[in-house]
Amino acid sequence: MLMATKEEIIDHGLDYLREIGVEAICKVCIPNGGSCCKSCPYLKDRIGCQSRNTSCTAWLCGFQKYIFFELGLLEKWNSFWEQVPGQDFRRDFTPADVNISLWLDKPDPRIRLVVDAFARDLEELRVQKKIMISQFNDTLDSYMNKLLLYRDSEILRHVLKKQKVHMREFQQYKMEKENYDSH
Repeated sequence: MLMATKEEIIDHGLDYLREIGVEAICKVCIPNGGSCCKSCPYLKDRIGCQSRNTSCTAWLCGFQKYIFFELGLLEKWNSFWEQVPGQDFRRDFTPADVNISLWLDKPDPRIRLVVDAFARDLEELRVQKKIMISQFNDTLDSYMNKLLLYRDSEILRHVLKKQKVHMREFQQYKMEKENYDSH
């Protein structure tokens, strides 16, 4: 167990997200109306977040949650953040110092290739007007939440089937993920 400051915990989470390359998805999503920070009072136009906190750092959008799930990272991510008390919607009551027993290991650098392929597919489908970013993300997030919530195998099979149909046109992502899985 290691005592860490709230800032160290936030930095650790942000570093992990950067190493995975989620900014590639954010660069497609945010300019096209899909910002998770929309309407947040701490977001300043052309400046960014003025109050980074543990709850916002821990939160994953539907796209990120899907990728973390597919790559086997979601359980570790959630376990790390479950150790951090005081998270609330866009607010943070986390103490200044927290005991952390489980830190996130550095992700495989090849994951960035998978995430980049996902972002390219997302942009192409948006340009082709086959998807609307925020609606697509919300639907994917709903599927992910059901996969994490339900234990009934029949329900899970049904949700996975619907999710597969939802993601059917992400061809670059699928190819890069297959390449990642085969090594």
